[in-house]
Amino acid sequence: MARAGADHFDRWRFVTNHARVLETIASDPTARLRDIALAVGITERTAAQIVNDLEEAGYVTKIRDGRRNRYEVHEELPLRHSQHRHHTVGELIRFLEAPPEPAVRRARRRV
Repeated sequence: MARAGADHFDRWRFVTNHARVLETIASDPTARLRDIALAVGITERTAAQIVNDLEEAGYVTKIRDGRRNRYEVHEELPLRHSQHRHHTVGELIRFLEAPPEPAVRRARRRV
């Protein structure tokens, strides 16, 4: 079997961009579309389309805060697929979140 290069692993992922945008918004409710796009690795236009999808489906509420938007994620809602409706958006977000950095590594890095 041929060994896969780094490009091979960038062709597809198990987690959709919608889930990654949702997690990004949950971790920073004041993130700009530009920030969301950069975090997920998509264009700003695609980020806007995904945020609109999430808002239309009721998973996110966009709140105007001065010149910026603030987002509220409705973590209590079920996932969309019928096989996964027994799980909530909050569970998905917690699954996708990076684990906290151990205190020992943080302390060493400051030195």
